[in-house]
Amino acid sequence: MNSPAALTERPEVCSACSGPLDALGRCAKCGAVFGEAYRCPLCQAIAGVEASSTPYCRCRSCGGPRIPPSESPISEAEIQLLKSARSEQLRSSAFRAGSAFALASGVLSLLVTLLVFMVASPSPIAKVAALLASVVPFALSFFTHRSARKHAREFESMLQQAWFLAASRLAAAHGGPLSSQELAQLLRIDEPRAELLLAELSVQDFIAPTALPGRVRVTELADPEELAAAAETTRASSGVSRP
Repeated sequence: MNSPAALTERPEVCSACSGPLDALGRCAKCGAVFGEAYRCPLCQAIAGVEASSTPYCRCRSCGGPRIPPSESPISEAEIQLLKSARSEQLRSSAFRAGSAFALASGVLSLLVTLLVFMVASPSPIAKVAALLASVVPFALSFFTHRSARKHAREFESMLQQAWFLAASRLAAAHGGPLSSQELAQLLRIDEPRAELLLAELSVQDFIAPTALPGRVRVTELADPEELAAAAETTRASSGVSRP
């Protein structure tokens, strides 16, 4: 996790164009980045952050999910979520590639089988066996595609959690109400996505668990006879007689 001291470990000017650097180490002239603030938690390379096909950002070096650096250092929980999201992303890509390969193999196998049927005249049992063998790659493609979608959903969920934590961290570091425009600038996203993150923060604050009394009884769901017996016991123990 980047410490506040690590954010200042950078050169004074850009080594590529001698342009000025901002507080985090990004050149305002050529866009080059320097310093530990831009170190990717996945590949450990000092690289910039760019837009990706997902709703958020990715590393220019490894392509993994990234949260843009800010004056508030990224938390360890965010880093772990980004690493888990990257693992799910790679698994989804691997299963997707396997599904495409199995589908192509199934199509090729079916075409070869039909060509053999046109040239030769195998027995009915041989035809059924050949057709069943041709169906196997299609079934494999179907199941691997399902696995790819499952890991893709896990990737999106973990990525959303990481960005939620980032928005929560920045809101806390801001020390006051944070507008969607300010959050969008800090996280380098558009305002509608920033508004969604702020809405999630508001909902989280609203449904945060509160301390409840130790003894709570839902009388609406209780048996009336049990309530009467409990009241009688309470009066007897307190020495209060019935009128």
